[in-house]
Amino acid sequence: MIVIKDAMVMIHLAKMTLLESSCKYFKDVMIPDLVYEEVIAGKEKGFLEVSVIESLINSKMIRVKKVKNENYLKKANEFNIQRGEAESLSLYWQEKANYLAIDDDNVRRKSSLLNLRIIGTPVIILILYRKRLIDKDKFRSSLHELKRIGWFSNAVIDKIMEEAER
Repeated sequence: MIVIKDAMVMIHLAKMTLLESSCKYFKDVMIPDLVYEEVIAGKEKGFLEVSVIESLINSKMIRVKKVKNENYLKKANEFNIQRGEAESLSLYWQEKANYLAIDDDNVRRKSSLLNLRIIGTPVIILILYRKRLIDKDKFRSSLHELKRIGWFSNAVIDKIMEEAER
């Protein structure tokens, strides 16, 4: 299963110590060059999660790949998708990936129009829990951390909590 991850998904998962587990589950995780650069830029700012991401790249659990088809980038730009998100989307198309793991609202709103299979950080946490790769305490603490980070609405996090109870 090929999954293309965007910077925010990796950063969120790394902060919650779930990035490695998610890479093991999805098996073939790729990021485009620009996402790699965005993440590594955080090193200068002292973001601890960067070393986790670098370690997973060095161990080949995350592969950095070049977007070869400029037409994919142009198509993403035509839909007002820019920078790392555009490269992630382009790599998704290029590699015929199973999922695009992205937390960007702009891309998410356009997912049906662009025929994308998108998953975000909350759903990845739910998958790890359902597949018994994390326990209930880790699941709950991770969702609380997402709430604290403030990237997702309480409604999204509450919905994921409800899904876990089913």
